[in-house]
Amino acid sequence: MEELEPLFSRSPAPRREAEARPDDWATRELNHRLVNSLQLAVDFLGLQQQRAADPGARQALEDAMARLAAVGQLHRYLSVQDPHALVELSAFLRGLCGVVGLSTGLACELSAQPISVPAHMAQHVGLLINECAINARKHAYGHDGGVLRIACAISPGRLTLTVADEGPGLRSAQGPGRQGLGMDLIGAIVRQLHGAFTAETRGGAQFTFTIPLASAVPFGGRSFAGWNEV
Repeated sequence: MEELEPLFSRSPAPRREAEARPDDWATRELNHRLVNSLQLAVDFLGLQQQRAADPGARQALEDAMARLAAVGQLHRYLSVQDPHALVELSAFLRGLCGVVGLSTGLACELSAQPISVPAHMAQHVGLLINECAINARKHAYGHDGGVLRIACAISPGRLTLTVADEGPGLRSAQGPGRQGLGMDLIGAIVRQLHGAFTAETRGGAQFTFTIPLASAVPFGGRSFAGWNEV
């Protein structure tokens, strides 16, 4: 989708070196095959969902489809050969909000400060937001749509990401803590980022993620290499 097209910051020398590497073609081909395989898996799950008679099974298949689709989209737009590539996070999040809106029916309200972070960090942040969106659709709004508020604030040494809905909150929706696969996935992603998170009820469910920013740099008029396509 065109909405999710993050900008990458690269210095000219590493970019020329990456273009000269003989394994670039193989890497691009593997990326292309991975994205196609993920799309085939989403299509297969869609067929299974249509045939499933049990509502719980249909919901589980729908959640799995949303997760695989998000992984495919994020991989497509963030797969880069240059390990030093930086993503302007606020621009990336604006694009991600468009994708989330189309896939979940939620209206995303974004407040984010400009900062450049490594591509892998942007990918993980995107997965966290996607899990919160799935959570909101499932427990707060159903298929009627609603608002997902996303705020990204920078302080010395860390990024604070807050994602909140306007539903009934955590405890009233699914017992203490609203435990489930989504929460397990969120915990696993946060651990990969060496961060921490809290989940609480504040006029709805609110997730607050604190992520160390040792590799991030303030955004300040860098030259960008354009859009990355697989």
